[in-house]
Amino acid sequence: MAQNKKAATRKSAAKESVKQQYSNDATAQRNRILAALRTHGSLTTLEARRRLDVLHPAARVMELRDAGFLISTVWSVDHNELGSQHRVARYHLLSEPQAEAL
Repeated sequence: MAQNKKAATRKSAAKESVKQQYSNDATAQRNRILAALRTHGSLTTLEARRRLDVLHPAARVMELRDAGFLISTVWSVDHNELGSQHRVARYHLLSEPQAEAL
């Protein structure tokens, strides 16, 4: 019984450690989208869902726009893992907000 409690405690600690390293709140999702846009230049809604674990990328892009990022949207057709066609947005980072002078 004591061994089961120790194993459960270790599992709980491991889950908490992973939770602290990986966040899925809106700020973390915006940061992942922004990093992908900076690195790759563009990102589709399906790519954001698959690779970045952002289930509603349009909302995060809207928040980035509200923060001053200039992001364009180009509509295209893409296929999901099952081969179904979907109209998806491809987002392109055009410019970032200017840092305020001190």
